[in-house]
Amino acid sequence: MKVDGWLLDVAFAEDRAHLWVRDPNRGRVKLRDRYNPEFYAAPDGMDAARLRDLLEEHNNIKSVSVERRAASIGAPDEVDVVRIRADRIENYRRLHREVERMPGVAETYDADIEHELKYLCDRGLAPMDRVRIEADSQRWIRSIAPAPRGLEIEPPPLVLLPFGMKLRGDEGRIITFDEYLEEEYAFRGATRTILRDFLDHFADLDPDLVACRDVDLHDALNLARLLGLRRFGRVTRNGPELWGGRSHVNLSTYGRLSLAGLVERVQYTKLPAKLSVEWGAGRAIESRQCYEARRRGIMLRNRNGFQPVMTLKELMERDHGGLIFAPDVGLHGNVAALDFESMFPNLIVRRNISYENVRGAKDGEGFMVDFTRETLDRRLHFKHLRRTLPRDGQEWRWCEGRQLALKEILFCTYGYSGCWANRFGNFDTFTEINVVARRNLVESMNIARAGGFRTIYGNNDSLFLKRQGATRGDYDALARRIAAHVGLPMAVENHFRFLVLLPQKGEREFGAINRYYGVTFDGDVVCRGIELRRRDTAPYVARTQMEAIRALLGCSDAGEVRALGVRRALRVIDDACLRLRRGDVPAEELRVSTALRREPREYKARLPHVAAAEALGMTGRRMEAGTLVDYVYVDAGHSNPFRRVRPASYGDEVDAEKYCQLVREAGRSILMPFEAEVNAIEAEARPKTPLLDAFFGG
Repeated sequence: MKVDGWLLDVAFAEDRAHLWVRDPNRGRVKLRDRYNPEFYAAPDGMDAARLRDLLEEHNNIKSVSVERRAASIGAPDEVDVVRIRADRIENYRRLHREVERMPGVAETYDADIEHELKYLCDRGLAPMDRVRIEADSQRWIRSIAPAPRGLEIEPPPLVLLPFGMKLRGDEGRIITFDEYLEEEYAFRGATRTILRDFLDHFADLDPDLVACRDVDLHDALNLARLLGLRRFGRVTRNGPELWGGRSHVNLSTYGRLSLAGLVERVQYTKLPAKLSVEWGAGRAIESRQCYEARRRGIMLRNRNGFQPVMTLKELMERDHGGLIFAPDVGLHGNVAALDFESMFPNLIVRRNISYENVRGAKDGEGFMVDFTRETLDRRLHFKHLRRTLPRDGQEWRWCEGRQLALKEILFCTYGYSGCWANRFGNFDTFTEINVVARRNLVESMNIARAGGFRTIYGNNDSLFLKRQGATRGDYDALARRIAAHVGLPMAVENHFRFLVLLPQKGEREFGAINRYYGVTFDGDVVCRGIELRRRDTAPYVARTQMEAIRALLGCSDAGEVRALGVRRALRVIDDACLRLRRGDVPAEELRVSTALRREPREYKARLPHVAAAEALGMTGRRMEAGTLVDYVYVDAGHSNPFRRVRPASYGDEVDAEKYCQLVREAGRSILMPFEAEVNAIEAEARPKTPLLDAFFGG
């Protein structure tokens, strides 16, 4: 039997591994392979051969042997250790505990990494890679080999099912979407009927990846069990679980990355989507580092095994953090943002910065460099290719998803290098990257100043510059000069017609870091740190803020912005509040989404999203850290926290005045540098209350 398809998942039972592969000709295929989980033990007070002999008669050991392995990335010399293979996966943890406690064992290695990672690494595989398999008639694998991985734009031909569900008592609806999240099918009516029809559709489609909210999958699986309908998974204490090699991803994650981006993320972590697709960047980096270490024959200690000591004097001398050039608050015209392209990953690769070589000689390529280079090259390939494609076309979306998934990981590579949770990391690496980055930014600012450009804001890896009469060509030429001098790629990321740098909310005389908005010469709005960038901003509030920005900056010069644009922005805000008071805004547009950081019962204050989560918990839904809670304000001033908000899927009532307050706060955020203009406009209508705060508080 020959199978040629894409590896979906691997799971384990007894002494077997079960693999699921999506073969275009055969559908989803389940195959079997042998797997005996293993770990290593270093002897203490005896040689490795003696320890091996002591372990040979253990009932739960399949095999035991002496091998030579490198003990860490900082100590390449190999040592003798004992390789211990369990008879079956169910006995693995108990066996490891017994061996770890033996008096003749100094330390164990590779004990706490995922079995999926061990299996895949030892065979040179990665999930969602194309594989070619030969198996016997009983589907036992005889050989398995990955196909070479290229730079294809199109994702694998996996079957995707995005859906959303809303149930009210005995009635409800289930909506399925296409890959662009446009409505495809709608099931409406009695709960039992629509769920039965949806599950029939599920069976016909036979999806590999299901994209939906956690709560929707949880409810669908529970209801199917309670109603005696066909089932494709179950709800465990760790959340919903799909069977048959299928994986689940949150609908918002899919919407952000697309299938192509999800594939890129999974292939980076080297772990199946069911485990890794929702992981934060730090955990994804940890997984990839473990894979690379095992591939190179380096054993893995438990986390935090490589942390050099640093004196207080050394800390004060070395750790100055990233370089921030304070923002020049206010409205600016003809500004270019020059950005070092993936600066921190490029520093790791080009300066050969790695955990083990920061304090020592850099005789060879550091541990971090190889896989960081591969990830960086892939990201830049898709980023640059995207620019040649029609915006929002299918290939553009695939490129955008891929480069964004890799960007999120690369962005955190620098910070995670000094994180306490990084079993390889040390603070030296983090501070060394900072030292080199600061030096590069200072040199770049000096080159810009010599060319007559003024820096109005600088932040770690980017400079915001202006010069009277400068053209796009002038800014491009400056970026090339800086890149040639410091040896890192730099480009004009945005050329702003207008840019507004915002002050701190509590200290208006000081500029805020990463809080600005502007409109480019191409007409795009670019912003950071304001409400419309936050997930916990209601869609209606975010859209109003965007409309206000366009009204404010849709002018020909700075004078017109101040004289006419401010009036237009205030009118947008007033109109938005009027629609709220009239009840013209659908409740769906007022939904606020906030993630739980811990279990609801662990919060000391009953915040709005916590109250909504507790209300949902009373209906039987599982609420835990990481759960995204959707809620709507219904009476924000009520003394009872449970009466202030409601879960978004229950009821239609809303607190219009609360949302007017949120709209005005969003307006105030972007108009703070225009206080004098707002006060003057208000003075015309209300001479006795000319303050900016008075307008936005009313």
